[in-house]
Amino acid sequence: MVKKEYFTLYRFGKKDVELRAVRYKWEKSKVGDIATIRCGTDRFRKRITKVHRGSLARIFTDVNYKRIFPEASTVFEAVKATRELYPYADEFMAFEFEDVV
Repeated sequence: MVKKEYFTLYRFGKKDVELRAVRYKWEKSKVGDIATIRCGTDRFRKRITKVHRGSLARIFTDVNYKRIFPEASTVFEAVKATRELYPYADEFMAFEFEDVV
């Protein structure tokens, strides 16, 4: 489940990468899998086109932070937002998405 603000960014095409702390349920996700983006009872589906895994520095090197946090003005704001969501995480996964037709 994603926060309403991020769900809205996905819906309007302003966000196309989801960042998650590595957890058992995410670590087997692969290119071609269909992800369901949910917020409350609202949902839509996206196809995973690329998976990145590593430290936050590695993720932000591989993926422009604006694709994960479109409203962040700087990479420092993106790091702060990540730390608010995942204060104890050391390893992350970023999923690039495309619309499912």
